[in-house]
Amino acid sequence: MSGDDAARWPYRIALYGLGPDIESFCSFLCGPGMDEIFSEVHFAGAAPGGPGQISVGPDIPVYASLAALLAAAPDVNGIIDLTGQGLPPDTPVPAGATVMDRRTAMLLKTTVTTASLCESCRLDLTRARIYLDAVFDHLDAEVVLADPDGKVEDINRAARRRTGKAKEDLLGLSCDAVLDDLQNLRPTDSDDVSPWSALVSGKGGSAEYSRMDAEDRLRYFRVVAHAVGGEGRPAHMVIIRRDVTHDVFMERRLQKTERLAAIGELSMFISHEIRNPLFAIAGFANSLLRSSGIDAAAREKVSIILQESNRLDTILKSIVNFSRPTQATPGEVDINLMVRQTLDIMRMGMDKQGVEITITTSDSLPKARGDTELLKQCLLNLIKNSMEAMPQGGRLTVTTGMRRGSVYLAVADTGHGIAKEHLAQVFNPFFSTRDKGAGLGLAMTKKILDDLGGSVEIKSQVGQGTTVTLLLPPFFALEKDMPHAE
Repeated sequence: MSGDDAARWPYRIALYGLGPDIESFCSFLCGPGMDEIFSEVHFAGAAPGGPGQISVGPDIPVYASLAALLAAAPDVNGIIDLTGQGLPPDTPVPAGATVMDRRTAMLLKTTVTTASLCESCRLDLTRARIYLDAVFDHLDAEVVLADPDGKVEDINRAARRRTGKAKEDLLGLSCDAVLDDLQNLRPTDSDDVSPWSALVSGKGGSAEYSRMDAEDRLRYFRVVAHAVGGEGRPAHMVIIRRDVTHDVFMERRLQKTERLAAIGELSMFISHEIRNPLFAIAGFANSLLRSSGIDAAAREKVSIILQESNRLDTILKSIVNFSRPTQATPGEVDINLMVRQTLDIMRMGMDKQGVEITITTSDSLPKARGDTELLKQCLLNLIKNSMEAMPQGGRLTVTTGMRRGSVYLAVADTGHGIAKEHLAQVFNPFFSTRDKGAGLGLAMTKKILDDLGGSVEIKSQVGQGTTVTLLLPPFFALEKDMPHAE
């Protein structure tokens, strides 16, 4: 063996046995993963009687006898006897070389094969664990693995992000305490029951519930629990929770669209079938009031007929206007100027009612993209709502500024407020907590803002007041140069 070969293979082993035995052992040596295990070992075979008919690896030479092998490689470190009968009596075993009998060789073969298989399985399991951990942590849903007692065993990144705590701080805690602590969530009312105990204690299931977040906004959640392993009592529970607020919003928006389509069809019928006779009733009532042939009691009754006819006509006009498509002409809107102009119109009525006005506008506010007249209508609706919520006077605050890249206009009052169970319905057509009006003011406002590419937010607390915020996209200077900007 040359010097390069000696450096490559510092250990040299001689295989002595019949051809099939050497072929079998060489097949083991050339198996998967063996190159790395025996990378520093050089093997040579000695098969008395038929070395030329043996099929072995290209790096394993085979000699006609053990004596010939030892003559060619006198520095072997060991000899493996695969015959089970011992080496020939005249074999010149090199000094320091180890002789391994067939039984020990088979044990070595089995042990190395098992170890190689275990290492392969370990690598496969490691890759699978890395893959599963990556999937587990990149799921948008919050996933918690709990033991049979509901204690957290593992928790994914989405759930940890909401808590703002490290995994080590959450392991071992009660599942319901961890999940109900997310983003300072709290029940919407005192009777709201957490679903965790019922889901974790049984064989799994699903539930939907709502919570108020830190900004007093209602959020909806769907939670599913799956039992994993065990007979009778599960060995683990997998709890998956998703924030379905957007799904609920889209579902309700679809329902609202369907209702609006029905309103549109109905309004055309109402306009034709009711307004004509209503106009006749109001006309005859006016004629009777101008007549001198009725007494005071009858005149009072006719006056009521006229007032109610006019009220019905106003409601009818609101319904027809709401059902029509919004004819918006988006352009530049100076929100601060629009606020001042609108409040000038309403100031006399507010002073008379004892409503104190506070205006806080941003001097560096960019112009908004919208329709000035429609936005004035929205602001008038909000101011009228606030005045009706403060019949004995109060404070009205109008604020403008920028928030999250949008121009905002907020109207806040100190009125009686809106109950939390009604907040989700205030933008529905015909929903009203007052006896008068058609309940279309906020619905029309939201419709206009949606058509202009904006949005409406509302916050309210009973006894403290209500704040409605209109959010509009800013008008970019480049839009003036765009021939088809709308």
